[in-house]
Amino acid sequence: MISRVRLLRTAVAVLNRVPRVLDPVVWTIAGVTSYASNGERRAIVRGNQRLALSARSGSQVIARSRLELSTYRAFYFYARYWVEVLRVQSLAPEDIVLAVDPVWAEDFVARRMASAPTIAVLAHVGNWEWGGAWVSLACNGVTAVAEALDDTEMTEWFLTARRRLGMEIVLTGGDVVRTLLKALRQGKLVALVVDRDVSGTGEAVDFLGTRVPLSSGPGVLSVMSGAPIYPVGTYQRRGRQEVRFYPPIVPPQEGTRAERVSAVMRQVAQALEVIVTEEPGQWHNFQKYELPATREVD
Repeated sequence: MISRVRLLRTAVAVLNRVPRVLDPVVWTIAGVTSYASNGERRAIVRGNQRLALSARSGSQVIARSRLELSTYRAFYFYARYWVEVLRVQSLAPEDIVLAVDPVWAEDFVARRMASAPTIAVLAHVGNWEWGGAWVSLACNGVTAVAEALDDTEMTEWFLTARRRLGMEIVLTGGDVVRTLLKALRQGKLVALVVDRDVSGTGEAVDFLGTRVPLSSGPGVLSVMSGAPIYPVGTYQRRGRQEVRFYPPIVPPQEGTRAERVSAVMRQVAQALEVIVTEEPGQWHNFQKYELPATREVD
């Protein structure tokens, strides 16, 4: 059997022979194929899209056609994410930076240019890898946490790809909190994608009308360091990337540490809701959530 790393390297080699103008054709074919061929994953995505659409509309009644279109869009944008992740490996740094439209970024950029300790939280929306590359190249570097996969070759491929873009990567499994606190003390930016609880020890919060565990890392780091948290939405636009910054979350001064972490995580969950419901079809999260009662109509 061909390893996944070899498939990725082959995909990069093939993609480099394809003109960039044809990239939408590639990810459209990949998106349709993925949507049509994986029923189990499609059911999970459909459930998550139901949560996002209900939160966006404020109604538990969703048109069946709208739900299915949004489910397909999640596969489409996930395919685009992968094509762009592979494509970005061969792009010059200036091409990566110039493809991004930052929105409401003035305060964040000023903070990073001053090397002030900062935390960013993201969801699996759009292309967070491209957003991370932009922040790394244009905003004085970034330290991010990545899941240590069972496939060590895949882990190494992602490490190499992200380091090439200037990202400093900390793998799960070690003393992650201590390493990230050290980075914050050095005035670095720590970026965390937190809408999936990889460790299984996350903080249970209200999110999209249900209770889900979110990684409590942002709350712990913010309370222990005093650094503000900037929620960041990364959206794929026509031929470009948008990186949108939302108002920062400042850790409270009153209460026990556990109470302050919980307070921060509630605000993080609310901010992630705003990010996800802005573009439900660009939320490609394949973690299964508990679903409240909803009703579909034709």
